[in-house]
Amino acid sequence: MTGAPVTLEVGVNQTVKSLLLLGCSAASTTQLRRVLSSAGWHVDSQAAADNVCPLDSSGYQVVVFAVDNGNPGQAAKMLKFCSAADSAAFLPVIQDATPDQVVRLIRLGICDVLLEPFSDGELIDTVERVARHCNLHRENLASSAQLEQTNKELKESLNILKMDQIAGRQVQKSLLPQVPLVHKDYIVTHKIIPSLYLSGDFVAYNLVFDRYILFYIADVSGHGASSAFVTILLRFILKRIIRKHVRNNDVSALLRAPEGFIEHVNRQLLATGLEKQVTMFAGSIDTETNILRYSVAAQMPMPLFIVDHDARFLPGKGKIIGLFEDVTWAVEEIVLPQRFQLVMVSDGLIERLPGGGLMAQEAYLQATLAAAPPEHQAMCAALGLDKITETADDVSILTICRGGQQ
Repeated sequence: MTGAPVTLEVGVNQTVKSLLLLGCSAASTTQLRRVLSSAGWHVDSQAAADNVCPLDSSGYQVVVFAVDNGNPGQAAKMLKFCSAADSAAFLPVIQDATPDQVVRLIRLGICDVLLEPFSDGELIDTVERVARHCNLHRENLASSAQLEQTNKELKESLNILKMDQIAGRQVQKSLLPQVPLVHKDYIVTHKIIPSLYLSGDFVAYNLVFDRYILFYIADVSGHGASSAFVTILLRFILKRIIRKHVRNNDVSALLRAPEGFIEHVNRQLLATGLEKQVTMFAGSIDTETNILRYSVAAQMPMPLFIVDHDARFLPGKGKIIGLFEDVTWAVEEIVLPQRFQLVMVSDGLIERLPGGGLMAQEAYLQATLAAAPPEHQAMCAALGLDKITETADDVSILTICRGGQQ
C-alpha cells in the first residue's frame, strides 16, 4: 500500500476526498491514480483485497476494487469485514459482466459498478456519484443515532414529567375537602374530573365556629402545573384567612363573609406575576340564620338554585380575577328555604352538554337538574359525569343541599 488512509470527518462539510484502489493491476492503478488525482482525490492503493481481513475502510469515501469476472463472492467477503457505519462506498471494476452478475453485486449492497472499458469522464462521474452516496449514508446513520439518543432522552424526560405530575396530583387531591361535609341539615360535596393529571379547577369548603359554611368553586385559566399552582395558592389563602379569624375569635368578620375575600385573592394573584386569571363563585352560609351571602367573579355558568324542582340561575356579576387592580366585588344575599339545592359547575362541564350554543346548554343544565333527585350523586348521574373517561377541559361540580337525602 502506498501512503496512509486520510481520516475524514463524517458529515456534510468533508474537504478531503480520499479513495482506495484495491486489487487493481499495476498499470490500471497508475492510470486510475493519474485520473483521480487530477480530479482532487487523494488515492491509496493495495495490491490484493484478499490479504486484508478485516479491511479498514473508515478513512475512505470510496474503495475501487477489481472483481474477477464479476465474482460476487469476492465483494461479499470485503463487505463482511467492513461495518456499515465505517465502510466506504464500494465500486467494483469488472469486465464482460452479465446482467445477472451486476444484479448480484447490487444485492450485496454495491450502489454502482464500473464496466470496462470506460472513459476518464465516466470514471470521475461514477466515483463522485458513489462518494455522494457514501456521504449521504453516513449522514443518515449519524442522524439516526442522534435521533435514537434524542428519543431516549425524551422518553426519560416524559417519564420524569409524568411522575412529577402524578406526585403533584396527589398533593392537589390532599388539599381538596373530605367529602361530604355534613352539618345540621346541610350537605356539601363535590366531584372534579381533571383533563390532565393536574387540574385548573378547584373547590374548597370549611365549617367555621360550628356555624359558618365557607366555600368557593374556582377555574384557573390554562392547564397543567402553573394552573394547579394557583389552585394551591387559593387554598392557602382561604386557610390562612380562616386561621386568622378563628385565632382572633372574629365572628363579626364571618358575618360579613365573603366580603373582601375575592379582592384579597386578586391582589395575591397579581403579585405572583403568573399572568393567570381565575373565575370564581365564593359564598358563606350562616347555618343559624340560614342566610347565603356570595360574590361572583366572572363565573360561567352561574350557580343554579333549585327549590322544589324549580331551577333558576342566581343573579350577580363581577370581573375576572387577576386582570385588574383596585377592583371590588359586590356581595349578594338571600334567605335560604328549608329545602333547596345549590349547584355550581365549571365551564368544562357545560361545554360537554348538548345544545347549539351556551344558551341551549344552560337551558339543558337547568332542565336536567330541575328534574333530577335532590342529591349529589343523582345530579352527577343525570349530567353524565359518571360516564366521563377523558375530557378536553377540567370538569367540576360543587353541590350544597339542604333538607334532602344524605
